[in-house]
Amino acid sequence: MNQSDEAEITLQVCDPKVISGINKYVVYTVKGMDKNGQFDVQRRFSDFKTIRQFLLTKWPGCYIPPVPPRKAFGNMEQQFIDERRLMLEDFLKKIATLKYLWYSEEFQIFLKTPGEIEKALLSIPKITNDEIINKYQETFSELSGREINREIIQKINDFKAFIKKVQPMVQNFKQIAKNIAEAKQSYQIFLIDFIIRVIPQYENNVLLENAEQKEKLLFANIIQNEEVKGLIDQYCDLLKDPKLYQLYQEVRKEGKQLKAFLETFSEREKYELQKSNAEQRQKELELELQEVLAGKTTIRTLFNKGKKEENIIKLQQQIVDVGKEIESYQFICDILTVLVGYVEIDKFKVEKQYQYYSMIKNIISYQIHLSEIEEKVWSKVLESEYMQQ
Repeated sequence: MNQSDEAEITLQVCDPKVISGINKYVVYTVKGMDKNGQFDVQRRFSDFKTIRQFLLTKWPGCYIPPVPPRKAFGNMEQQFIDERRLMLEDFLKKIATLKYLWYSEEFQIFLKTPGEIEKALLSIPKITNDEIINKYQETFSELSGREINREIIQKINDFKAFIKKVQPMVQNFKQIAKNIAEAKQSYQIFLIDFIIRVIPQYENNVLLENAEQKEKLLFANIIQNEEVKGLIDQYCDLLKDPKLYQLYQEVRKEGKQLKAFLETFSEREKYELQKSNAEQRQKELELELQEVLAGKTTIRTLFNKGKKEENIIKLQQQIVDVGKEIESYQFICDILTVLVGYVEIDKFKVEKQYQYYSMIKNIISYQIHLSEIEEKVWSKVLESEYMQQ
């Protein structure tokens, strides 16, 4: 790899702004630096979807990370805008790990071209089969010589079947995670209110009548202590941290990633279908050539006033051209089979493991920290003079 390709990429998606008009929309600032210099542009959500679609077209068979889903209602709410900003930044960070995508012509247009990008992207000529072959041979040169065997085909088919099987399970898990997150958030809101407002209010309005001395009020006095007040503030801040909502977001993201990976199979299958269609077309041309050689009239020659010899030469050339087309489709299918079977599936599995373990680690660390602060808070309450009686 070229040393300049290893240059650190810094990026952020920030400063979302709602643009008013007939149709409101949000623009996000995308800025950072790569080996080609600084970039600082404004992009709509639709621009992210557009560039992803272009990457799918220009890099068939490669896994392209997903962008967040559309939302018809509530897409101008600040919480939703902030969540989408994080997801769009995550999309760019994943692209940044795939240098061949990041430094592709189309993605550099997304990063560096001010204003509307669709027109600029459409100006890029459609990629030919030969260009795909040359680009992939250069980009994935380490895959040269990899064998396409029964095991690798089975691996691809099995993983595709696995994704389709677990998609409903992940969808169900997403709903469960959402329910847990909402229930936990509701509980935490009530608990904060209970500690900060309800208990002191109860003590001042009810307990004081029985205790007759303000010094005997427990929470109303203890929260005046700076150390305890600091612990309670820290505890309440932790309770406000939406860690379980982040779990829901991660599961939601995984559902999108599974769907996105199916697109790698779809692109490979698209070229296999085109190859199959070309093979059928070649058979039809060969059959027609046999009929012309036998002196039979075909639909084509019926309306063609050329001589028999000219028709034969023309059909022979068409058969040769379709044969070359079949060869290029076969070559692309082989490249995509090797790419998916030896690279994309394994890379996706490793990413899923890392994503899961990181998520669980964050939640466990949060719960441990919350428990430690919680223990300190309630221990301070128990240490109160009147709790010792």
